[in-house]
Amino acid sequence: MQLTRALMGLAAGYGALQGRENRPRLPFNDPSFGAKHATPVMYVHGINSRAAAFRHNAQHLKDHGFWVWGYDYGDMIAPGFFGVGDLNAIVGDVANNVERVLKATGAKQVDIVAHSQGALMTKLFIARGGAGKVRRVVAMGGNFHGTDFRGWAGDLGKVASRLPRLTSLVAPGAAQQLVGSAWLRDFAKVPDTDPRVVYTSLYSPADTVVTPNSASELESVGGADVANVDSARFYGGYAPLHMLMPRDPLYAELTLWGLTRDVGEHTPPEVDWLV
Repeated sequence: MQLTRALMGLAAGYGALQGRENRPRLPFNDPSFGAKHATPVMYVHGINSRAAAFRHNAQHLKDHGFWVWGYDYGDMIAPGFFGVGDLNAIVGDVANNVERVLKATGAKQVDIVAHSQGALMTKLFIARGGAGKVRRVVAMGGNFHGTDFRGWAGDLGKVASRLPRLTSLVAPGAAQQLVGSAWLRDFAKVPDTDPRVVYTSLYSPADTVVTPNSASELESVGGADVANVDSARFYGGYAPLHMLMPRDPLYAELTLWGLTRDVGEHTPPEVDWLV
């Protein structure tokens, strides 16, 4: 009797899990959504994170008529924590997810909203031939040029070099993003931007993960339209922490602005609730 109940419980749990997996993870991946904007938006999360971190940001865009999509990428280090692995492999996941969105929506291009490592992966995806599939990029706390991690990069890099097997098992991508890493030296040859894409990069002086904060600034290459926005400068010192950026209400407003601003418009708008 107890075995029967246990089996029934497992069956019910499995059915509930299947039902949950087959439903869109709202506000993401809703196939029936009536979009007002032609270009769907794909979210790319950071290391040890997941697409759900952008839920409030995505809901804000959806409320304004954007069709929002999000997938977890990379390896899972623990339940609910993705984005781990070798960065050269991870960028392949980003490319595959772009194709998933294009196939699901019938669109020719996507807009990408990315955080931290996700912004770095977006930069690499575009540089490796993805520019024609991307209309706009909005990044927040993007690690475009590597982080010195508040001056600890050198010591952490030495630890990673002494324990390569452990680093490869835990988070090789984290070591690759440290200033001075061999991977980053090779990656530094990749252009920051592509003139076919419009870029908005948001960052904060309270970010102690991607340091110095200038690592989040993009260089315009070939005339690319780039708006680098220090939120503290424009919004009276408003400076969210690195990990809070995907769910920050101001950064949600600025994400919307980045996807809709006129080309050449680089001064962000006033936000009523901050005035």
